[in-house]
Amino acid sequence: MKAEMSVMLNVKDVERSMNFYKALGFDVRWEMKGEDEQLNYAGVGIGEAVIALGGIPKNRRGMAKDYADWVSTPLGAGVMVTVELNEVEEIYKLAKKSKAPIDSPLSERLYGTAFMVNDPDGYVIRFLRPKGVYA
Repeated sequence: MKAEMSVMLNVKDVERSMNFYKALGFDVRWEMKGEDEQLNYAGVGIGEAVIALGGIPKNRRGMAKDYADWVSTPLGAGVMVTVELNEVEEIYKLAKKSKAPIDSPLSERLYGTAFMVNDPDGYVIRFLRPKGVYA
């Protein structure tokens, strides 16, 4: 069975987040603007991994209360997104070059080679080459 997965992150500024991920080697898969011509939804990807970036509306009038409560919680709290790929060292170089906040440097671990960065909204993104997967 083949399965794919993507994740959507609520973000304060879609363009800022999109530029952050582009600096790490992601490409833009889609962009959607609202009636005000502001970018409010975008997708970035690297290989088959896709991260959707959903802008949090500044004007919350008319928004369902449960949604408004959900997006007003601290962004990134307890969330780690893992991107598995072979080119971990290449992405690490891009992260250093772009001055991305590196949470944990590139190192060999029991489960593979990995490093972690914090995105602009506090989400932890781990780039991982699992042991024995990409030989």
